[in-house]
Amino acid sequence: MTPAAANLCHPHCRRAFTLVELMVAMSIGVIVAGTVVVLLIQAATEQQRGYSDSTIEERAYTLQANITSCLRGMSSGFGMTAGYSNTFLIGSNVVGYTTIYVWKPNADASVYTLGKISANVNNGLVVYTPNITDPGTQTAWMTNNTGVVLRKLYFSNSQNLDGSQNNSLVNVLFEMDDNGYSKQNATNNIASIQRSFSVQMRCD
Repeated sequence: MTPAAANLCHPHCRRAFTLVELMVAMSIGVIVAGTVVVLLIQAATEQQRGYSDSTIEERAYTLQANITSCLRGMSSGFGMTAGYSNTFLIGSNVVGYTTIYVWKPNADASVYTLGKISANVNNGLVVYTPNITDPGTQTAWMTNNTGVVLRKLYFSNSQNLDGSQNNSLVNVLFEMDDNGYSKQNATNNIASIQRSFSVQMRCD
């Protein structure tokens, strides 16, 4: 008597897939592979968007913190002086200045050092120079790179209630985005940020 296992392995018991079975299996395989590829692409896109959002937020936070910390330590008596040759225009209207000059007092406010903050929106370079007579002291707060581009940065002074200028209260506005790195809708890019804030100079 032949064992059941032997019967199963007998040549007459084996058969290949039919053409219909093969086509059905291939169709299912293509659908599954396509679904996996789509999910992988979506995951990569979401990861890229998340990276862009977090990078923009971090760079905006750092830039605002640097500007705020710097201006708070400057002389409120002298206030800011606009770099009148470095205007920021909207149309033909001057809305602010991309360079300002500020005075830093020493510990007893007996000596003041003239410094400046300047921004170049062409390359996104924002530079703080504590002493304009010594350019070697300057510090770059940011510059454009593949995933972060500065679109605007300008300073303006405030007005008192009587309409006179208040040069010790500095208004700042900047905009930056990911330059399309996250491949989001350019007209509604969530990886785009605008910050508008005011800083009161506090020294002397």
